[in-house]
Amino acid sequence: MLTFITSFLVTLLLIKLLYPLALKYSLVDSPNVRKLHTGHIPLIGGLAIFLSFLLQSFFLANPLVELIPMLLAFTLIVLVGVIDDLKDLCFKIRLLIQSIATFIMLFYADLSLNSLGDLVGIGSIHLGVLIIPFTVFAVIGSINAFNMMDGIDGLAASLALVALVGCYISLGAEGGIYSDLLLILIASLFAFLLINLYAQQKIFMGDAGSMLLGFAIAWFTILFSQSEGGIQVFSPITALWLVAIPIMDTVCIMIRRVMKGQSPFLPDREHLHHIFLKAGYTDRQTLLIIVLISILFASIGLIANHFQVAEWVMFISFGAVFIGYFYLLRHSWLLMRWLKLLHKPKYDA
Repeated sequence: MLTFITSFLVTLLLIKLLYPLALKYSLVDSPNVRKLHTGHIPLIGGLAIFLSFLLQSFFLANPLVELIPMLLAFTLIVLVGVIDDLKDLCFKIRLLIQSIATFIMLFYADLSLNSLGDLVGIGSIHLGVLIIPFTVFAVIGSINAFNMMDGIDGLAASLALVALVGCYISLGAEGGIYSDLLLILIASLFAFLLINLYAQQKIFMGDAGSMLLGFAIAWFTILFSQSEGGIQVFSPITALWLVAIPIMDTVCIMIRRVMKGQSPFLPDREHLHHIFLKAGYTDRQTLLIIVLISILFASIGLIANHFQVAEWVMFISFGAVFIGYFYLLRHSWLLMRWLKLLHKPKYDA
């Protein structure tokens, strides 16, 4: 509890200190065609979460040297995120820096995606020579998945919170330094959400925040799902259930864009949260529904992992959910019609 409370308060303090600096140096999000908020909102949520994480890392019991690769990679991701918030970087530059951060994970931290688990019922699928490209693909995919979900207040942070809490539950309070690191991030996210959703002087997470969360979740889920180089507490397929909504939404949207002959990185308003908004739901209603769905998926993954349900069964189930998700997004008009019927107000006769 001390770690949680300290992290919560430190993040709130950092937000207060960073707020005037963001206004002074124009680290703000301004309204445009795609961004319909009012006024210039400081993009300091991710920076505050990172600085809180960095500062408190110095007070953990274990030698700091153990965390140097993680802190170095996190710093790189946040720096490129802040520059992107200020300057709107080309996506190729972002991908390059994200790849470098992933190489730090691979070669400095010696952490990689070695196995996909027993996905087809014939034994664990070891990646062998594909370890490096698969790890880079998975990490960059996670980063951009959370970045793309940052479309309404609190959504990316709340989905990250679901995944991190799932990791913490699996690891347990006795997980040593990793339990502490997870608690720092969880408490920092609660502090951010408090300001983002309820404060009069609100803040946004920014690309620095959404990219940091995507990278951190990739780091921890790989660490906790691999027996070689990691401390396996759940199967690789369980990791997918923890981040089901961000991954499915991003992959489906990118497939749709490619099918239309567009760049998969082209911004649009066709994500799941946009469909809810078009159907007449408010931002808060949309946030609540999507987060509840995410909690449901994460719970399915954790419960199945706890009871040692065969990984191939979990994989086939996830594939079925993904196909259903893709169908609904591709036929968004049908999904919107259902949502409007559910949302239709009932009047007394």
